[in-house]
Amino acid sequence: MADTYSTEVNKLEKLRAAWLPAVEFLFGEAVAEAKFDGFEVRDDITKPSMIFAYVDEPYRYTIQMPVRVFTNDVMLLADVIQEMVRGLFPIGTQDTKTSALCEGAAVFGAITAIKQVFGEETVDSYLNALKEQAFPFYDAFSYVAVLLAEDPQAIKKLRGVQPFLYKIERADFETADVEIDRKIKDILLLSFRA
Repeated sequence: MADTYSTEVNKLEKLRAAWLPAVEFLFGEAVAEAKFDGFEVRDDITKPSMIFAYVDEPYRYTIQMPVRVFTNDVMLLADVIQEMVRGLFPIGTQDTKTSALCEGAAVFGAITAIKQVFGEETVDSYLNALKEQAFPFYDAFSYVAVLLAEDPQAIKKLRGVQPFLYKIERADFETADVEIDRKIKDILLLSFRA
């Protein structure tokens, strides 16, 4: 199947190479333990996912993308960026939970890219669709947007204290000198449930 989708994988690799500097500018570099093995395009999945296949290298991953994502350039860009952001602090083979902070950051990255490429009108359409079809992601994005409006460097600062964003705890905000309303902080630290 890999040969069947080599054109699509090449397109994904080019997107990743083009956008990695922007993603790192927003959220910092990937954790040292993260190792990206490449993309796989599959026709038997409906949403992108990270696959961690190496027990001895728990943060080594492949990103699987559904073939259907190639029918919509906005969704393609959004999905690639979201997985790239998650790849900065991959959950690995041992960890299974993520936080609203992580998922909101992934969506924030996608929204930023969509705005750059397709403009504000497309962002509005994307956010409306997200609100209707995947509200937990919209909600997480909203709280991360508030956090970054208060302090554009907040996620970088937090990752300076704890590089794995999903492991951030309440005290890390103070250590990182990130000030945000307690209620927003608590929501960002909640386990994410889609």
